Amino acid sequence: MFTFFLNRRQRTTPGGFHNQRRRTAQGGFTLIELVVVLAVLGILLALAVPRYLGARKRAYKSEADHLLQELKTLSWAYYHEHEFFPTAPADIPFQMPAGAVWNTPIVAAGGGSDTFITWTTSGLSGGALVGPADLCSVTLSTDGSASQGCNF
Repeated sequence: MFTFFLNRRQRTTPGGFHNQRRRTAQGGFTLIELVVVLAVLGILLALAVPRYLGARKRAYKSEADHLLQELKTLSWAYYHEHEFFPTAPADIPFQMPAGAVWNTPIVAAGGGSDTFITWTTSGLSGGALVGPADLCSVTLSTDGSASQGCNF
């Protein structure tokens, strides 16, 4: 019986199993190696994709902030020239940039002879990370104070 185990051990290849050929002779990868590589790639993607999407959403919010800051500046200049706030985007020289993911801002409250104006913009419906439910607004009052915010 002891000779049976010795004979069996002698029949195996130096790498271990009976019928396993050396990888260098075959020129391929084992299934385990491929699974490990795919698992590592999956983990890296799981870490990278949320960061990428978060950066895009912050960029869209920054775009809305810049649009509303421009409207705030134009509204303030309009107020000083006419002594009342504009009532529509057509009253001031504002043009939406090409490729924006936001709708043209509207006067949501105030304007005209009121003591404040609130501009609000919403996301376009489409493939972007922002949608119609995502709102950003800025409020400017006659004393020069302003507040700005987004709901996403």
